[in-house]
Amino acid sequence: MNTITNKEAALLSLLSEKPKHAYEIEQDIKERDMRYWTEISMSSVYKLLNKLEARELLRSTVRVSKKNVTQKVYALTAQGRKAFKDKLRLLLSTWEPSRHPFDIGLASLWLLGRPEAVALLGKYGEHLDRMLGCYADLEKYLKKHRCPPGNVQLATRRLRMLDGEKKWLQEFIRDLQRG
Repeated sequence: MNTITNKEAALLSLLSEKPKHAYEIEQDIKERDMRYWTEISMSSVYKLLNKLEARELLRSTVRVSKKNVTQKVYALTAQGRKAFKDKLRLLLSTWEPSRHPFDIGLASLWLLGRPEAVALLGKYGEHLDRMLGCYADLEKYLKKHRCPPGNVQLATRRLRMLDGEKKWLQEFIRDLQRG
C-alpha cells in the first residue's frame, strides 16, 4: 500500500472524529490553527479528499443540508482507519527533522556584517518572545477548558521548543558579539 503523507494524515485525523463535509474540515483546520503545524493549505483540502477517496481510504455520500444545499460528506473506510492508525504509530515513534525557513538565512548569515546579523537575530528573538507568550496563553486556555491531552501537548511542546530556540539564540548572539 502507498504510504500516507503528513497532509493526508492530518485530514484522516479530522475524519477519524466523525464524517464531515469539506467546509467543515476547513473550519476545523482554521479553528485548531492547524496551518501552523501541518502542511495543509486551503486549496489542498479538496484535492486531498479526492485522492484519498480514489485510494479507497475515504468514502463519500451526498446529503442535503437544512438549508437545502447538497453536501458531499466524507467518512473513513475500514481500510482508511487502518492506514491512518499505521501512520499514527509511525508519527508517534519516529523523529523527523523539520524544515525551517530560518535555516536558509542562518546558512547565509556570513553575507551580512556582524552588527546587522546581531540586530536581525535580536528581532527574531523578539518574535520568539511573542510566540512564547501566545503559546503560554494557549496552554492555559486548553488546560482550563479540559481539552484532550494531545491538544494541550501541542501547545506545551511548542513552548518547550521555542524556549530551547530562545536559549540557543541568546548564546549564538553572545558568540557573534564576541567575534
